[in-house]
This record gives sequence, structure tokens and C-alpha cells, in this order.
Amino acid sequence: MYSKTKWIWTFSLLVSLVMILGACSDSSNKGSSNAGGGKTNQPQAQNGESDNSGSVTEPALAAPVTIKHLKGELTLESVPKKIVVLDVQYADQMLALGFQPAGSVIAETDNGLPPYLGDKMGNIPLLGTYIEPNLEGIIAIEPDLIIATEFHDDIYEDLLKIAPTITLERNEDWRTVLLKFGQILNKPQEAQALVDGYKQKISDLKAALADKMKGQTVALIRPRDEMIRLQTTSHRTSQILYDDLGLTPPKMAVNSKDSSMMISLEVIPELAADHLFLLQDETNLELTTEFQNTSIWKSMSAVKENQVYEENTAQWIGYYGPIAINLIVDQIAEALN
Repeated sequence: MYSKTKWIWTFSLLVSLVMILGACSDSSNKGSSNAGGGKTNQPQAQNGESDNSGSVTEPALAAPVTIKHLKGELTLESVPKKIVVLDVQYADQMLALGFQPAGSVIAETDNGLPPYLGDKMGNIPLLGTYIEPNLEGIIAIEPDLIIATEFHDDIYEDLLKIAPTITLERNEDWRTVLLKFGQILNKPQEAQALVDGYKQKISDLKAALADKMKGQTVALIRPRDEMIRLQTTSHRTSQILYDDLGLTPPKMAVNSKDSSMMISLEVIPELAADHLFLLQDETNLELTTEFQNTSIWKSMSAVKENQVYEENTAQWIGYYGPIAINLIVDQIAEALN
């Protein structure tokens, strides 16, 4: 009913429409003398737009916007042309709105840029990891704005010496963050359209799965450290399953305080999940295979019913921008339909 191809096509169409709307808006405003009439350039562009007098104008916001963040507030008079992001999820946010960061840290989970982004990041400078950003590399870019998280509190003052810095909560809901990027990049309507598109997408999938999944439980697990990590109802990705799509968690996974818990292989049958999303990557492939070869694993109903779905760890728990989140929903749809 809702194949992976269909979902990806739907999201791609939405992004294309957003970019077309933005392009039309830029074209219609070009040369305008009011505050909102400046053309919004890509952040990596080095020059503003020339007016009829030959002077160069900076990309303008419809009005100065004030962004609230963990360290207070920052007022922007124009669209930053060179934005450095210290978490890859923010690169996803920018790309979804048709912009490219001027520099980004890499994802430790992939030891590089996320594969799902393909070549969308181009050849931008890579600036270490989000845990250890390369300050010299950031200085070399001469950014107009830095987007950081609370993980960078110890270098916050150093970042401020380089450029204005916005600090966001790393686990903040991606939709809230996207709307903030809409303000920063002068794309508020486009950001809202993406949020609304996701809302409609999960609403459709939720309706499609309602009858089939009635009375069925779904769990998200990740073998590691000789144990199995169960992602609870508090986990960001689990919330897609349980909050957004209305799927039912096993009782063991219900936890309002801790986003995960470790259980042993011997305990996992007590989870009694009808469907298992199994997160895998190079770091746990050997352990996962070891577990899968045991009689305990083979005795689980989800295994017997062929209702275990292997997904990429980094894709599911490493990235929280709209592009990544929509791909996760596509994979859920493909698995459960």
C-alpha cells in the first residue's frame, strides 16, 4: 500500500515544491526596495546581489528575527551566508530547505558524512566531530553564524569569538528545530510546509496500519556490549513508532524517564514483541549474528513469524533532520505493510 518508493517519491516531490516556491518568491522580490525584497542567497555564496546602481546588497530577512536558544537570544538582520553546523542533523535541516552549510562536523557513527545525504553536501570543509570540533577549521571559513549544541558549552566562548553562535538542545524535536531554521534562512513558510507534509504522511500511514497492527506490539532493539539495548517509549526514534504512528509498545518498553535500558539475551523473550526493528552496523554485526544463532532468539514469535526488520543504526538513531526522519518512516512503512 505505502511502498518505500512511494514514500520517497512523495517526500522528494514535497521538497521540490518547496524549493520551487522559494525560487518563485526570490524572483518576484528581486530588485524590491523594501525590507523583505532582498534575494535570499545560498549560505555558501560569497557575494550579494547587485542592484541597478552597481552596488552590492546583502540578502535580507522580511524583518529582523530573534532566535531564542539555550544561551539567550540572537537577533539576525539578514540571512547568514556562511553557516557552520556542529551537528550533522543541522546539515540535514538546512538541506531540506534548499541550503548547504559552509562547513560541518562529521558523524562518528559513519566516520564521515551520512551516506543518506549522498552528494548533497558537496565538498564543504569537514570540521572534526561534534564531540571535538576543529576550531581552526571553523576560523578558516570565517562563518557568519555557528549552530552548536549543549555538548559545546565548554567551547562556547571560543565560538563566540569566531562568529555569533546559536546553541540548540541536541535532543530537541526536529520539527521545532526546522521552524527555527526557517526563521534563520528566511524560509518560514517552506519549513512549515515540510512539517505539515510530515504530519500528513504519518497520518496516512497510521490509518493504513491501524487494522493490521491492532493488538500487535512493536519494539526497537540494538545488540551491543554483550547485551541488548531496548529503546523505550522516551527515545526519539521510538516516538516515531509510538507517538507519531500510534503503534503499541511492549510493556517492558514503556518508560517515561529513561530512553533505553539494557536487557540480556535470556530476558528478551519476556519482551514478547510481535514485531522487532533490529538496529545493526559494523560495530555489532558479529554480536547480532551470535544472538541470532541461539535457540533463545529463534524461539521468539517475531523471529518465527519473520517479523524482524534489520535497519541501519546510524540512520535510525544518529540523525534527526527532516530528510532522515522521512526515510525512517519510509522504512517503517515498507516493513509493516
